[in-house]
Amino acid sequence: MMQSSVWCLSAVLGVMALPAWADNPACQYRAAEIQNQIDYARQHGNVHRERGLQRALANVQMHCRDADLLRDVQDDIREQEEDIQDRIDEIAEKRAEGRQDKVQELEKKLERDRAKLEQLQEELKELQALSAK
Repeated sequence: MMQSSVWCLSAVLGVMALPAWADNPACQYRAAEIQNQIDYARQHGNVHRERGLQRALANVQMHCRDADLLRDVQDDIREQEEDIQDRIDEIAEKRAEGRQDKVQELEKKLERDRAKLEQLQEELKELQALSAK
């Protein structure tokens, strides 16, 4: 009896949330991405990751709004750009010190930072396209 009440309540709350989801397609996309990660974690027996992802999914479903999501990704892009500039400055410093070993190491990290920036920029484009629909 108690279990069916919980199920009915969650079904009602789910239906009540539908209009908000309809207005937030980028959030729907984000939720689907998280669900894919949950499925992957489940397939590979990673219980701790699965639990964490389920919390993230619940948070997205309850609180996500496209405008907030877009702003968060834009903030991530700005932070990544700052990290890249810091890395470039650090490379110049190590080059001036004649520390070629450190320069090479930092250049590899700079490549990873730039790849992450590109990934964030692509994510922003996808989310903007979804929000524009």
